[in-house]
Amino acid sequence: MNDDFRNVYRELADDARNYSDPERALAVGRRRRRTMLAAPALAVAVAVVAVGTWVTLRPPIPTGTPGNQATEVTTAASSPVPTLSPPPNAPALPPGAVGRASFAYAGCRSGCPGLAVVGDRQFIIPGEERNPGSSAMLLSLSPDGRWLGYPAGDSYVVRDLTGTRTMAFPPSETGRRMAAWVWSADSKRLLVGDFREGNDNTYTLVDVLTGSRTPAMIPAARTPLALTNEGEVVSRARDQQPEHVRVLTLTVSAIGDATGRSVTIDASAILAQNESLFPGSVLVHPDGGGYLLGVGTADGISTGVLRVAADGRVLERVVDVPRDNREFWNVLGVNGDGLLLSRQTNGTGRQATTVVAVTGKALRDLVALPHESVVAVPGASAR
Repeated sequence: MNDDFRNVYRELADDARNYSDPERALAVGRRRRRTMLAAPALAVAVAVVAVGTWVTLRPPIPTGTPGNQATEVTTAASSPVPTLSPPPNAPALPPGAVGRASFAYAGCRSGCPGLAVVGDRQFIIPGEERNPGSSAMLLSLSPDGRWLGYPAGDSYVVRDLTGTRTMAFPPSETGRRMAAWVWSADSKRLLVGDFREGNDNTYTLVDVLTGSRTPAMIPAARTPLALTNEGEVVSRARDQQPEHVRVLTLTVSAIGDATGRSVTIDASAILAQNESLFPGSVLVHPDGGGYLLGVGTADGISTGVLRVAADGRVLERVVDVPRDNREFWNVLGVNGDGLLLSRQTNGTGRQATTVVAVTGKALRDLVALPHESVVAVPGASAR
């Protein structure tokens, strides 16, 4: 790979650190569009994004202490991977019950409508008056696929795909926008945010079953990362570490109605020599106990995922992503079945974005999408 390609890939990896909140996601999206216009030969470098995740090119596996590496993953044998692309005449998402969505996506980052995939059907998500590029990056699905979130102008809408309930979240004032931040693993709670350029965000904790809304008291100096089943918001200090600095420990705080608790994750014993924690990549584990945390090189190249207990103990390396310099790997999110990744292949004749499930140490391809797709899987937002 020549230096021009490497420089753009690293810029994209650096930008991916800023997907901790939607305002940064939109800003990064605008920068990426400018980057791609300036370098059309590198149009393959776009990747799928999600809250608290990273977009990276996999380098050779780092050299670390023996025993610290996860067993190398294998690709599970399976039937041909189904492919999916936006149909030319997809119907609009109708009111009322349509069924749980397996995921939502847009075929490109800018100018493509969002689509909800329900069984073998695809529906155009409402809100065509909004900026299509921004809307795709702000789609969100609950872990059980029941609740779909999407922007409508500066407001945000969350609707029940199995019934008739719809919740609207208008911004507090002109110039601000609303977006979904994170879901609880049991799909009962959602954190929504009211934001604009700058860090004066405000947040609301929503019980989607009852519709109740409670202000979430998150200090301005902190960034929300995850939401527990008990309604605690897991957060970290904003800009806790400067760019390109190796991070071996990370302190996160879980703040509930009356009490808060902080834990420090110390991964120094399991990380390889040039590996670092990714502070913005904390996800709640599907069973609701503990977290999944991305790791990679200090300059933003992802190498795998750790499982961390609720008390901060590092339990294991869940997966190391395969080594192939023609591929981008990205953590999309978690649902009831476990960890979901995306693999964007840039080889000649093989350009595609594939949703991949992690089962044990095996990777299973679920579906292949258009190369520049933006994807929201259950339990995550496509920011």
